[in-house]
Amino acid sequence: MKKLALLLGSLLVVTATQAKEVVVAPVEVEKEVVVVAEPVVEEVAVVEEYTAPTLKLTGLKTGLWHENRSGQTNGNYGSNSLRLYLDFAYGEDWTFNVATRRYFSSNTKDSYGVNEGLFNQGENRVYLGATRKINDQYSIGYTYVNRHNWDAHDLVFDFAPTDYLSGYFTYEYQTRANRDGNIKDTDVHYVEFQPKLSWNGWGVSYYYEGEFGIENDYEYQYQQVRLFTPAWTYGNFSVSGEYRGTLTYDSKNYLGQDEHGIGASVKDAFDVNRIYALTKYQLTETTNLFTNIGYEIGTWEAENNGSKDSDMFILETGVSIKF
Repeated sequence: MKKLALLLGSLLVVTATQAKEVVVAPVEVEKEVVVVAEPVVEEVAVVEEYTAPTLKLTGLKTGLWHENRSGQTNGNYGSNSLRLYLDFAYGEDWTFNVATRRYFSSNTKDSYGVNEGLFNQGENRVYLGATRKINDQYSIGYTYVNRHNWDAHDLVFDFAPTDYLSGYFTYEYQTRANRDGNIKDTDVHYVEFQPKLSWNGWGVSYYYEGEFGIENDYEYQYQQVRLFTPAWTYGNFSVSGEYRGTLTYDSKNYLGQDEHGIGASVKDAFDVNRIYALTKYQLTETTNLFTNIGYEIGTWEAENNGSKDSDMFILETGVSIKF
């Protein structure tokens, strides 16, 4: 018994010692991770609503044009016409225009003494044009012209590559061969060109105009230099000036024979000069009254090969409205 008690006591001591040496490992408690799902936002494509372009009237100009060369006979007071111009826009790149000219004389003769009655049917014209903007510097256009006994088709290229340089080039084909049975008439090529340099309202341009017969040897061509002034303004009134000086003039009849003339026989191209005073009165923000006065000083060839002065007065007056 005594030995058994000693054995049990030893076991108790060993057990207690081992219990002190036992290291209890910490228990890791896994935390539950709660993931909050963000709402899924679907991207919706924004479709811009398409608005079809419409044709809009943007401008109107109408008035009277009068010109009369001194020395006319039979009490003639020159050639006159009523003119109407309508401008339209279609979208941002297209513009259209319609224009008419209705000619009449102050008596029964036109400025060249031909008896046409009050209204000169041979001079009346209708213009239908369309222009497509290429960009801010260039555009190209087409115009159909109808006259009493001939038609014309124009191609126009406008350019303004810088603030200082601008201008246009026009090519026209006129279908007027044998009008009224006149064998002298022919279809023609027509060319007009005018580049212009501008600075602070001042301007200078070179102007060329030429017309060349297709079926015969008819032609004319001339060159000018043109000067422009800035507008002088006083209240709602403004006026600017323009000068046109003729440099050369050459002309041939249908047989190829040399002629002279800008409506008459030119003695010396340098003797043909024209000045304009261009006036405007701003009636409202969109409406202007205008009157342009021109005067041409010319020396022409007389029948005895001498020279005679023959001036011309030009007047245009009317109203222009922007919409």
